[in-house]
Amino acid sequence: MIGGWIWGCFPPALFLVVTGATNGISKAYAHELAGRGLNIVLISRDLSKLEHEAKAIERLHGKSTRVIQVDFTGGLEIYEAIAAGLKDLEIGVLINSVGKQYAPGLRKLLDCEDFAKSWKPPFYFPSL
Repeated sequence: MIGGWIWGCFPPALFLVVTGATNGISKAYAHELAGRGLNIVLISRDLSKLEHEAKAIERLHGKSTRVIQVDFTGGLEIYEAIAAGLKDLEIGVLINSVGKQYAPGLRKLLDCEDFAKSWKPPFYFPSL
């Protein structure tokens, strides 16, 4: 069950929100859940890819789609655009799988001298 609904039996106006929605597992979730009856809100940074996926979902699955273009590498200002795009929608599921790189450059874990001592999380929770 998801939020009190039996899997595959969603109310007709319910929306799925997917971040990072134009490729990879996010794109697969969007198509799979549209096929199971959810309307879709796609959130990503590339408007042309968003529009392409929205049209594909509407054509293949007959579900309503909306797109919200934001770049998650931006600051807190992106949430105003997201809130405006989601206004008045009944959101049933969130797939939050947008990717963001916090450290500059990529390194292999075993190439780091002392990963356990040098790694710092991208955010800090003082109460933990």
